[in-house]
Amino acid sequence: MKLKNAYIRNLKKEDLSFYGYPVKYALKDYENILDKIKKKAEKYKEIVSIYHFGEVKAPGISDIDLIFVLEESCKLPALLNKHHVDKDSKYLIFHPFLIFNESIMKGIKYIYPDSKYIKVYGGDIAFHEPSKDEIKKIKTYLIVDTILRHFPVDYLYILLSKKINIRMVLLRLNALKHTFNMFKGISGKEKQGWRDFSARVDSLRKDWFGMDKNLRESMLLELLKEAVYISTDFVKEVDIFLSKSKGKNIDAGKDTILFKGNKNRISFVRNWGMDHSIDQMVNHFLAYKNFYSILPMSFLRQLCCYSSANGRLSSYIRRRLNVRCFRDNINPTMKKRIENLNEQVELANSLKHSHYPCFFPLGYKTEKGLKNKLILLFVIVTNNSTFRRVLFFFRGISKKLY
Repeated sequence: MKLKNAYIRNLKKEDLSFYGYPVKYALKDYENILDKIKKKAEKYKEIVSIYHFGEVKAPGISDIDLIFVLEESCKLPALLNKHHVDKDSKYLIFHPFLIFNESIMKGIKYIYPDSKYIKVYGGDIAFHEPSKDEIKKIKTYLIVDTILRHFPVDYLYILLSKKINIRMVLLRLNALKHTFNMFKGISGKEKQGWRDFSARVDSLRKDWFGMDKNLRESMLLELLKEAVYISTDFVKEVDIFLSKSKGKNIDAGKDTILFKGNKNRISFVRNWGMDHSIDQMVNHFLAYKNFYSILPMSFLRQLCCYSSANGRLSSYIRRRLNVRCFRDNINPTMKKRIENLNEQVELANSLKHSHYPCFFPLGYKTEKGLKNKLILLFVIVTNNSTFRRVLFFFRGISKKLY
């Protein structure tokens, strides 16, 4: 795909700092970590079950995603104060845990309907199984949530910050392929460019440890540049798909609607264009060193539905939209989804943990507990435009010195 933005096109490997190099592990190492966690969990009666989801297809690059299911109204077990149990688990469990109670876990297929939830420890959870009609709706909501949270902002921000965490980039590039496949399932839409891109990501992940260092870094940078355009092209196709549904768009009487999350900032625009939006995002970052994702107005409806419910996450979204777009005709499947997300956030505050508050927090951070209040303050300060301009100024000086 042609890279039309000159700034992105002209970025060279020498302009960027690479870190977070993958470490070679075997499948057996992943199994050993799960065994260690299982043995430690046995000491805590509050832990009802542990599930992992996702697949380890590229050992040393793939990570383990874990969900801990706790008893109702219990305190946070000491095991969950951190998201690892030793050095190896710190690497292989790349992301913080998700921590649910049994009620939340039963409804998790209203968030991710197709994930394979594999029990690691404890009792079986009787999952609520959505109907065939519900599953198509859930997948649509999931794709929209993924775009709101990740596309193209993940790839563009990494490039513009000029700091490449290699393993994280390899994980996030792989996420595109799964989203393409899900969209094909509900819309029938696929593109050769999407397939070719996914195949090249698969090849790089598979061959990473046997490749020349300079070659693999160059290939990673090119894929990251392309991911900005591939993911934005995907946004365009999803916008077309959403816009076909009558009565689904929001008429807020404005050409631009803003969502100002603690970290996630989104500008929803009426006359959205793919190349123009990329140019605007790049120019805004270069001027202010913070980031607004620019998306079509069709994606606003999901946030409006989320903001119309009762709950801590809904309230957070409502306060950060610059319009009031209350929906009183929310689809029952959507209601189940946002209720589950609100329950996840409420539990995070009840337990005062610093892991993910929910699957799609949109910049929300757990508010209760001294540690979480300090984290939230840090996020607010470090996302201030003035702070970030100073930070990038000194970062540029230090790079020239070395």
